[in-house]
Amino acid sequence: MKKRIFGALSLLLSLSVYANDRVSIHFEVTAEAAACTPTLSNNGVADYGTNHVSSLLTHAFTQLGPRDITLNIQCESATSVAITARDSRSSSMVSGKDDRHEEGARFQINGGGYVSDKTRLFGLGFTAENKPIGSYAIQIVADGVVAVEGEQQVNVDIGGAASKEGPWTISTLLPLPANQDYFYKFMKKGTSEPQPITHANVPLQISATVANKLNSSQTITLDGSAVISLVYL
Repeated sequence: MKKRIFGALSLLLSLSVYANDRVSIHFEVTAEAAACTPTLSNNGVADYGTNHVSSLLTHAFTQLGPRDITLNIQCESATSVAITARDSRSSSMVSGKDDRHEEGARFQINGGGYVSDKTRLFGLGFTAENKPIGSYAIQIVADGVVAVEGEQQVNVDIGGAASKEGPWTISTLLPLPANQDYFYKFMKKGTSEPQPITHANVPLQISATVANKLNSSQTITLDGSAVISLVYL
């Protein structure tokens, strides 16, 4: 089958930091109608609640912590698909070491640890003084994926490859790419064969980190924008 992008999710990320206000990140999703329809849970909103600007570190990058949403895929018939992503704010991506002297976005899932590969980090926009604000990463929660073919739930592995043609490697560390140059597909458990799906729930965890020494006299607004695409295989 000819490979083509048939659906896209746009993640719009915004964060406002006021001297006496809150920090929140909102994810909004739009999807093109297609044979498979992707949606995000909770209307695509991940809320970081209330934080004061004084909570941002001055000597290191501040980890805002993880938030969870779910990508839901519904197909008209059993279809083999792959998931990829790209960053619409790539020029603003900046990463640095946090108070643990570790670089990147810190996660709780898939064994914990950091996503520090710059090809897996998404930008958060610029301050009014044109300083890059920070970065975030998006990971598939490996042990939480639920896949269905027809009426039957199926056990799957998630395979990753730098090409839609493979070769595919099974991994439990599954950060989405920022340059649409890596793909994840559903695979029959314990094999290298693709697993067609009619429905899938794919938990995603988002983790963001904000730079230090922004020295902004203006409100700091994080403006990240990513597109998650489903690709026919």
